[in-house]
Amino acid sequence: MKKAWNVIIVIVFIAVLLGAIAIGVGYLTGADMEQVYTTLADSPPAYFIQNMINYCTQAYEYTQQFIAELPARFPALFG
Repeated sequence: MKKAWNVIIVIVFIAVLLGAIAIGVGYLTGADMEQVYTTLADSPPAYFIQNMINYCTQAYEYTQQFIAELPARFPALFG
C-alpha cells in the first residue's frame, strides 16, 4: 500500500508541476488569465482536455516565436 501512495503522490506532483508550467507560460506570453478561466469554466467536460491541449499548443508556438525573435530584439546580448 505504501508503494501505491508513492505512485499517487508522484502523479499528483507531476500534474501540479505541469499546471504551474502552463500558467507560467500563460503569464510569459501575456495571456489574459480571466479569458482562460472563463473558457475553462464554460467548456463542457468532454471539451476540457481538447481546450487545454489547444491552449498549451498555442502558448508553445508563441513562446517558440518569441524566443526566435530574441536575438533581433536584443542584439547586444546575442552579439
